[in-house]
Amino acid sequence: MLQKDLPDDLIEKIRYYVIKYKSKIDVANKLGISYDAVLFYTKDIRLKSRKKDVDCSGIYGKKLDLLKELMLNGYAFSSKNYNTTHYIKLKKHFPQIRRTKMHGKMIYYLDDKSKIATEAFLKVSNKRVISYQELKQITKVFGTKLSKKEKTDYLLGEK
Repeated sequence: MLQKDLPDDLIEKIRYYVIKYKSKIDVANKLGISYDAVLFYTKDIRLKSRKKDVDCSGIYGKKLDLLKELMLNGYAFSSKNYNTTHYIKLKKHFPQIRRTKMHGKMIYYLDDKSKIATEAFLKVSNKRVISYQELKQITKVFGTKLSKKEKTDYLLGEK
């Protein structure tokens, strides 16, 4: 069957599926017709690229690992695996990711997980004694509020 010899109902199906699924090759495979036939009957239909809608190109390898850890824990510490370059690339696509550097340690965290990140940062700070002022400064940098009990626990070293 030539491209021009397709029945009208099949042509309507082709056009409907191309508009609905936005992939001419998938429509050709689904209907069992040639890709050229789909192109011929839908040459007037211009499709926007799906890639432009959500362009997450470049998120792979260590950047993807960082994103996974952020999603799993809510935070991740900078290391050989995750560095500022990875953070900057992710920040373009996910503006809710934050970064804080204090006492020589860098931590990346999600906006809504700042309290968890603060607690993790305090645990790894390796400080035997922490003053109330220093605790206040750390919570201010992270933009979190700790309850009196949480502050007391940290100051007494119970956490």
